[in-house]
Amino acid sequence: MAFSFHTHSTFCDGKADARTMAEAAFAHHYTHLGFSAHAPVPFKTRWNLPWERAQSYVETVRALAQEFEPKGMKIFLGLETDYAPGITMPDNPAYDVFGLDYRIGSVHYITAPGEEPFTVDEPQEEFARNVLRWEPDGDYRRIWKRYWQYMSEMIARGGFDIIGHFDLVKKNNPDGRWFDEQDPAYLDAAFQAVELAAEKQLVAEINTGGIARGKHHEAYPSVRILKRMHERGLRLTLGDDAHAPSHIGTYQHAAIDAARRAGYQSLWYLDAPGIWKEISIDEAARPR
Repeated sequence: MAFSFHTHSTFCDGKADARTMAEAAFAHHYTHLGFSAHAPVPFKTRWNLPWERAQSYVETVRALAQEFEPKGMKIFLGLETDYAPGITMPDNPAYDVFGLDYRIGSVHYITAPGEEPFTVDEPQEEFARNVLRWEPDGDYRRIWKRYWQYMSEMIARGGFDIIGHFDLVKKNNPDGRWFDEQDPAYLDAAFQAVELAAEKQLVAEINTGGIARGKHHEAYPSVRILKRMHERGLRLTLGDDAHAPSHIGTYQHAAIDAARRAGYQSLWYLDAPGIWKEISIDEAARPR
């Protein structure tokens, strides 16, 4: 069995259309695939689904689901939603018109209302310019403090089904350029978010998008955070965070290896809206 619930296409910032992505997943013997376009926001970006394409997105994914289910692959309609105060929220009622099967809740923006928006995962040079403008006094711990604050607030608020790329904040922090990821205060903030997620019995993804695009050497989250997730009984699923056909299935071995090193013996997959099922990690890792 193979699955991923984090898939992008040309409806947002993907490099291939939805059909091509579905065909790639089917070729890799996926049984469950979720499309998760970046949800619309109130202003134009390079990566979000525009509202004017929302109906086409829904119709396309639903048509692919009808086509591929008889062949043995279930396709789900989702959105990757943002917890972004002053911009949007995962439980934004405007998204109800999509008739979604699931929502991913993610933190990309670390700005507060009234601040010029920027994200933790934008291109490195752009991120550096924005950080220097945003934090001119040089206390770059503010990056992770705001990120983990928003992650915990998002988890407490709810309105989504999967926690996206749990520690995405590390993407633009190669070699500790901006902050120390081993700082006890950093880890404490991350672990507080884990505790909240476990209390609410949520599902988090192991996301290999950073590896696939050459932006990071490990999956999101780190093994250290995964170990705490395992200790607290947090369920895990797989998320390719695929933006191109070559990202589908290619790096799941890295996610499964990280889960094993953290102590996990099983993973979870969405079998129907709101219905999660468990699979042994050995079955998920079995060559296809």
